[in-house]
Amino acid sequence: MTEKDKGKGQSWEELFWKSHKYNERVNIKSGSYLRSFCPHCEKELTRNNVIHLEVIGPNDESGWIELSPYLNTFDRKTDIKLPEAQEVKDLRCPHCHESLKIEGRHCGNGDAHVAGFLVGISNIRVPFFICMREGCHWHAIAPDDEGKIILDDSHEW
Repeated sequence: MTEKDKGKGQSWEELFWKSHKYNERVNIKSGSYLRSFCPHCEKELTRNNVIHLEVIGPNDESGWIELSPYLNTFDRKTDIKLPEAQEVKDLRCPHCHESLKIEGRHCGNGDAHVAGFLVGISNIRVPFFICMREGCHWHAIAPDDEGKIILDDSHEW
């Protein structure tokens, strides 16, 4: 501290703005690249710049689906026909073939089931949930993990 600074007190921010879990979180901006991992085998789900998953359609037809790894970018491709507004039966890891469907959890926009996988941001990995209904753009993180990251489209801001 210099002689000049000795007479200055602390700013109000220094006195009252205490570090708290709500101001230490990572804010994920729309368009951010999310590294995705299987919650079972922990292998990366992103391949050739897309999230690659196995899909079981409403009529038990199996194939693959590719989702954008960028937050709030809803591009997707699949090799099977998925009727609009119908729920797929399952989404699975392409490595261990385990189901990503989360039993007992439902979409925030209705009663459709959700699938979940881990997303990595910096050195943090948290569960990320997506709706299994074709055409629904609902996605979320677990409330317990809101202390670690904030999605850009969060209603909290």
